[in-house]
Amino acid sequence: MKPVQDLRDVFNTLARNLDRFDGQSVRPQVGRSIIALAQLMTLAMTSWPNLTADVLGRSPEMYCAGPRGISLFCLGSSTPNETGRWIAIAVCVLVISGISPRWTSILHAWVAISMAVSLSLPDGGEAVAVFSCALLIGVLVPNGRVVAWIPAGPTPRPVLTAIGYAASIALCLQLAGIYFESGLAKLAVPDWSNGSAMYYIVRDPMFGGVGLIGAVITAVTAHPLGTALLTWGTIVGECCIAVAFLLPHRFKRYGLIGVIILHAGIAVIMGLWSFALVMVGTAVVASYGLVPPTGQSVADRLAGADVARERSTA
Repeated sequence: MKPVQDLRDVFNTLARNLDRFDGQSVRPQVGRSIIALAQLMTLAMTSWPNLTADVLGRSPEMYCAGPRGISLFCLGSSTPNETGRWIAIAVCVLVISGISPRWTSILHAWVAISMAVSLSLPDGGEAVAVFSCALLIGVLVPNGRVVAWIPAGPTPRPVLTAIGYAASIALCLQLAGIYFESGLAKLAVPDWSNGSAMYYIVRDPMFGGVGLIGAVITAVTAHPLGTALLTWGTIVGECCIAVAFLLPHRFKRYGLIGVIILHAGIAVIMGLWSFALVMVGTAVVASYGLVPPTGQSVADRLAGADVARERSTA
């Protein structure tokens, strides 16, 4: 019976934390703005031909076929068109402005899905942005403010706060899964398991290090110890980040710090800035905090509302 009791304790803890979840925190707005900035950089600073480059074995029509037809880039066309690009840029600007976060979160998810299914050369960040923006719809349900950057707002209903808290937990679980998979999967690759992967990565002609930073990292990886530390350190760091997002909320900040350090290094060395921003923005939202409990808990208020509803229908 102990596993059952442990599971019950977990759910009881989550129920008690409902009252401590700040559904109108500015943190989700900061995180979604960082994600939108990454998308804006990709859409505004990359030419349309490069966003829709020909890929062997795939015709332009395939990017708008079937369910992909809901993409912003496929509106009124059987192939991706540039009109959707400007609509997506406008949505990203709207998201960063913080106007009506509860409703613009839906448009933001539409942009993320469109970029993932209709751009021929996504960099990995687009796939992460899809689940991040989809879960942000739930996270922002309690946020009924006109502008998300304004700290004060109407108190959300308990059921909306519960939805936001559940979506935040789901985001933590998803993020932890990504880093666990990334870290553990590397152990199955010989170059990663023997500690030599970073030697080859920083010397890759496409994504290797460049400039002064590249020269420094190249010099460090010229020594076996430096290569091993960077290679195995990446694996350990990713697994530690995953664990941090599964721990109580006060430990999630350390997961956020780890994400910033890891992806800042990847961005500087490999130039994957949009990918780094998407991961950091997602981690900002997932690293939510809880405020001290005050008054009647949300769980109790929800239970009270159910009782009142039953009495009114009796």
